[in-house]
Amino acid sequence: MAHPPPVPPARIIDLQLPLTWLLSSVAAIIGFLAAMVWSVAGQSNKLDQLIMNTAKLEKRVDERDSRLDMVKEAQYELRRVNDGLAMRVDALERSNRK
Repeated sequence: MAHPPPVPPARIIDLQLPLTWLLSSVAAIIGFLAAMVWSVAGQSNKLDQLIMNTAKLEKRVDERDSRLDMVKEAQYELRRVNDGLAMRVDALERSNRK
């Protein structure tokens, strides 16, 4: 008499999560998302401050450039006046030699 082949034992996979695991997982995910939102808000604030500081620096650089332009113009004017005075002195010295 032939015996029927042995039947493997049935495997039961329990797909239900315990409530404590589910709650702790959800709390961890919510905490992580809150930390990410907090971090993004902080970075956004820092970025806004950098933008404001950049605008202030650009204004200061523009003011400095305009002052430098005025100084250069004054320097060219003084150089022109100095050259004119040097020519007059040379002319006076030549006239005194004669």
